[in-house]
Amino acid sequence: MESGSRATRKTVAAAPLTTGSLWKVIWTMSWPLVLTTVAGSLTGAVDIQVAGSLGSTAQAAVGLSEQILFVLMVFVMSVSIGTTAVVSRSFGAGAVEESVHATSQSLVLAIGLGIVLSVMTLLTAQFILPCFTAPGGSGLAPSASAEMLRQGRLYLSIFGVFLVPFSIVTITNAAFRAIGDARTPMVVVAVSAAICITGDILTVRCGWPVAGLGVRGIAFSAITGSTVASIIVLWRLSCSPLKGALKQLCPISWSMIKRIVRIGVPSAAQKLSYSAAVFVLFFILSHCPSPVQAIASWTIGIRVEGILFMPLIALSMAVSSIVGQNLGARQPLRAFQAGWNVTWIGVVMMVVFGTMLFFGAEPLARLMSHDPKAIEYTASYLRINALAEPFLAFAMILSGALQGAGDTRSPMWISIFCNWIIRLPILWLLALKLSLGPTGAWIAMTISITIMGLLVIWRYQSGEWLKVRV
Repeated sequence: MESGSRATRKTVAAAPLTTGSLWKVIWTMSWPLVLTTVAGSLTGAVDIQVAGSLGSTAQAAVGLSEQILFVLMVFVMSVSIGTTAVVSRSFGAGAVEESVHATSQSLVLAIGLGIVLSVMTLLTAQFILPCFTAPGGSGLAPSASAEMLRQGRLYLSIFGVFLVPFSIVTITNAAFRAIGDARTPMVVVAVSAAICITGDILTVRCGWPVAGLGVRGIAFSAITGSTVASIIVLWRLSCSPLKGALKQLCPISWSMIKRIVRIGVPSAAQKLSYSAAVFVLFFILSHCPSPVQAIASWTIGIRVEGILFMPLIALSMAVSSIVGQNLGARQPLRAFQAGWNVTWIGVVMMVVFGTMLFFGAEPLARLMSHDPKAIEYTASYLRINALAEPFLAFAMILSGALQGAGDTRSPMWISIFCNWIIRLPILWLLALKLSLGPTGAWIAMTISITIMGLLVIWRYQSGEWLKVRV
């Protein structure tokens, strides 16, 4: 009996999300994921803040490089969405073996993607990054352009290694969330964040263990944190209800991989479309007055804002698992109600956070930069985007519910429409043609987010997503 008790204690708990109080289920899933996403966002914010101590050029280089990295990471994150949809639906239906099988094949995808994306990062540093830092065409002075390219290449050439452990952590955490275990991802990401933040401070600010690493120190810190996190998450997987996944990596099941990829592809297209739109935004900002500061202000603004809307990502991930499990258990009404319950939590939070962001814009901008022009642009970004935060809550959380049901196409088309048909034309008009500069860009962003929120509400309320087959 004693040995059996010890074995039980070693097993990672999974939470059934299909029974009991819906509010309790939401709380159980949400609070660990809020802490998880806040930790991840703090890491990004510290990266940018520490890069700022190296100057606006380094800050802009890190921001641009991380946007390029995001384009590559979307493939991993999209697989994780497919993993959550398939594993949660199977787990909710009581088909644990199918959940294990889906997890194993997701891990195969994670490892393969991580390797391929690492190579692509090296190629991107050499052949793609110069397209966004070329003098004249980018609106940058030759000296600033050359320095941004140099620092961006340094950062990307090292950071590529990060993508292998990142892939393993992201997809394994998705499987944990799908079975109702939100605490394991919290622990894993918290450890990674602590290592990254400590590493940033030690390598860049303190010059330890080697002085003069610059942006390379930020990249090395990320690799170290992610590697440790991948070891922890695989160990936890070996103690969970999904532990059989580690023994089923071979042979490869192409049918299961296709199933996961089919769900994830629209999400990848959505994120790629968004990333492409951001590059157009960079191009427009590079033709505004003080282009380096304009790009740096977007980098700072999205990081500061990200700390506030990270809880929305957490709520989106939580509702995705809840909806998936309840649809698997054939409880569509409970799944539908869960979406709205979680959404209203997010809306109230963002009304409060948006108010704080609006009135605290300038102090936050001064905390993140020492360049007067960058501070001015950043404060403008934060004030204007604060107005759209409640609509961002509608868009992000209800999209998470749709994705948990396997409906990844609707969020994709809504995102593409709002970014390319609404945001970019208005942005070009206001920023360049009407000479509003970065302020015009921020106004366009706010308009597009508002419309996106309304369209996602319309899709969710229609109930058509309940008919999607996973």
